[in-house]
Amino acid sequence: MSRVTFAYHPNPAWAEGSREPKLLAAVDLAGHGTMEKIDQLPIYEHATRLPDGREAQVFGALLAGISLERNSLADLETAIDHYLGVLVHYGRLPDYVFQLGERAWPIYRLEDNLIARFPGSRTFSAGSIGELRNELADHFKKVRVIDYRKEMTVLYLSRNDLQPYAPVCTLRAPGLAEIPVFRDKEETVHLFAPLNGRPVVTALDDGAGILALPGIVGDYLVKHGRLADAGAVGVRKLTPAAWTVVQRFLHPYSRHFTYTDRSNGGARREIPIYVDEAHGQLIAARTNRMGRVSLHFAPDIPQLQYKVGEELTEIGKVAVPTYVTVGGIEEVAHLEYVEGRGGSKLTPLAI
Repeated sequence: MSRVTFAYHPNPAWAEGSREPKLLAAVDLAGHGTMEKIDQLPIYEHATRLPDGREAQVFGALLAGISLERNSLADLETAIDHYLGVLVHYGRLPDYVFQLGERAWPIYRLEDNLIARFPGSRTFSAGSIGELRNELADHFKKVRVIDYRKEMTVLYLSRNDLQPYAPVCTLRAPGLAEIPVFRDKEETVHLFAPLNGRPVVTALDDGAGILALPGIVGDYLVKHGRLADAGAVGVRKLTPAAWTVVQRFLHPYSRHFTYTDRSNGGARREIPIYVDEAHGQLIAARTNRMGRVSLHFAPDIPQLQYKVGEELTEIGKVAVPTYVTVGGIEEVAHLEYVEGRGGSKLTPLAI
């Protein structure tokens, strides 16, 4: 007998021949010792041809990236019940999953920490998902499962439909692990940045929320003593599709940044600058070779130039921050620049 209860309703987005789920199921997991619920688990139905030529219906569901298919809805419910029983630990469903190639493992919240276990290794624990991701990735690099941190992905497991979702982007602040930003699937779509056990949330607002979230997170971090400057939070790894949406809220600025890329044979690069009138700031948008976009925010060109220069120096694109110029204006001496900006945390390389 199933320990979970199902309540079905038709999916309004479904149409004959579409790939949308035909039904959405509200699933109550009280029978597995948790008060958590899944609001809209997608249930698919399609026809298949049996070996003897007869046609039969197949019912399927996706749970945390795992595909289940059975020949009746009752059998599918039994399979879902069994899988959810395996997935529930510590009296709850996973908050996230970490993915290596085509395999993934759950990440649970236990009190104030996130917990993950990789078969054959120790238990990993950290206070935030960014810190846990770094710890896991560094372990897998050490044991030569991966070569780079970026080969390991952390996905958010939505309570709305129990589907795993990749980050829209990450937020970066000095001295902190990168903070992944996810979107929910509620009727009013939100962005949320998980900081320890309490996410910072703002409405997606057709993409405008991506511009608002760094400032909101910055204010939160300053308030809790984890950051000195709320404006130090930048955006990284913004998807090309999301960046296209965000640009609708920006206006191109009359100047741009230029630099000589010392990591790519001395190619000359340009970084466009945009005006975000709604928040009274300028934005530099640098696109990497994978098409992902990094955004830096500042109220004026000198501060923005400094932030871009610091990042490019850190990743080896330029030797010193001053090698980022504005619209072709000649570079100033490194020491003069650093003194004018109040100092640099980076050790300058030979000029």
